[in-house]
Amino acid sequence: MNKSGNLITTEDLKIYFPVRRFLRTVGYVKAVDGVSLHISKGETVALVGESGSGKTTFGRALLGLVRPSGGRIVFDGLDITDLEEKDMKRVRRRMGVVFQDPYASLNPVFPIYRIVEEPLVVNRMGTPEERREVVMKALEDVRLTPPEFFASKYPHMLSGGQRQRVAIARAIITNPDLVVADEPVSMLDASIRVEILTLFKEIQQRHNVSFLYITHDMATAKYFSERIAIMYAGKIVELGPTKEVLSDPLHPYTQALIEAIPDPDPTNRFRFRKVTPGQPPSLINPPSGCRFHPRCQYLIQGTCDVVEPMLIRIKGERYVACHLYEKPPMEREGHQ
Repeated sequence: MNKSGNLITTEDLKIYFPVRRFLRTVGYVKAVDGVSLHISKGETVALVGESGSGKTTFGRALLGLVRPSGGRIVFDGLDITDLEEKDMKRVRRRMGVVFQDPYASLNPVFPIYRIVEEPLVVNRMGTPEERREVVMKALEDVRLTPPEFFASKYPHMLSGGQRQRVAIARAIITNPDLVVADEPVSMLDASIRVEILTLFKEIQQRHNVSFLYITHDMATAKYFSERIAIMYAGKIVELGPTKEVLSDPLHPYTQALIEAIPDPDPTNRFRFRKVTPGQPPSLINPPSGCRFHPRCQYLIQGTCDVVEPMLIRIKGERYVACHLYEKPPMEREGHQ
């Protein structure tokens, strides 16, 4: 029985993919490398980072679509790390997923009704009459009304925003406790993004569903999430309440991400913007010590490039993995 109040928890989660050459394993891609994170019931946690940081792989692991190489995943008190597929299928009824591309995630040969109904059919939930009622209600919940009008259409007949609403209806059709939303608005027009995020909020309040919101967009993370986890090269480097992290970023990588957010103020058009040099490291052969140290302006030679920083609590619910914050406050004052 789950008494912690957390819906899902990962403990030192590792996901390594073998690199093979001539039928021999010559290394591993360390996509997720020791991530500990929890999502409470009814909470939204944003997972933010550059492309290739391991965000999507982490989300797929929560859904049981990727087998962990190490660590644990606990869902509502049940350890699902090594569940057999038949047992994981029962757990997956309580999970939903919204993919990034609304043009690729919907089967083009199926009508909208069948696309939304499919999770119910796969999980053998309800009679055809009962499923029809649930499908129509789900289409109404995502504001595709009248539902009868949209149910008979095909994906190519809908706009990008309407397609993503169909994907959301499919994700919530089984009344899940957890939804993994993987870049759900990145391919939509700016005017549609707020509508979709508002829809997510309404669904969350109505059904008390938890969200893992995977994104590289700090602005939408601020709008939708209560807590934010910053991921770099397979590791969490900063974690805390979203408003606090965005208003007072601690880790140099978080500072760089925020600095890269476009400024709508035209008077700042020609303001010099600091751009973090270099590229994200290879996950096959990541740097020793702190994985961000080759790009960090606060590099401490002999420490950052040698010793891997631990994710430590700084204040309140703020956590950061950076050697700058292992020093006394007076010594790190100039770096905050």
